[in-house]
Amino acid sequence: MGSLEAERTTVGLAARDPSGILSPYTYNLRNTGPDDVYIKVHYCGICHSDLHQIKNDLGMSNYPMVPGHEVVGEVLEVGSNVSRFRVGELVGVGLLVGCCKNCQPCQQDIENYCSKKIWSYNDVYVDGKPTQGGFAETMIVEQKFVVKIPEGLAPEQVTHGGEDSKGTGSSCDCDKLF
Repeated sequence: MGSLEAERTTVGLAARDPSGILSPYTYNLRNTGPDDVYIKVHYCGICHSDLHQIKNDLGMSNYPMVPGHEVVGEVLEVGSNVSRFRVGELVGVGLLVGCCKNCQPCQQDIENYCSKKIWSYNDVYVDGKPTQGGFAETMIVEQKFVVKIPEGLAPEQVTHGGEDSKGTGSSCDCDKLF
């Protein structure tokens, strides 16, 4: 698969301005490390907050922005410190992809209260690179923010709304886009 220390490129569907239009965007994923999971995105839910961010309704959007924070995908590679996940497993990623790890909320495993939490998109990693979400081919996420999807659960039913992208629900079938 390549070195865990090397940057990878991927393609996502990005908003480039508040028009609400998404278009293909090639970008570098952040450097991976020993605690990271490299994921092939299969599905990503579409949440109303994605629409607000895409259109800059909250006045804090940074472009280009690849939205999506309800991700289901397959593990392609794991870092040397990752023991909870294996290549080929089905996993999910939510709203957070990082935190400070030192504050009281982080120490109590309630990272959503961390003042330095890192959102899955429209945010910045500690290395200064922008975060990009799940409307993409692949993503790299710290293992703490990855969850296993139970066997027997159809991946297209895991994302928001539990529906697919065939016009019957609120999921993006990312395999068909890229």
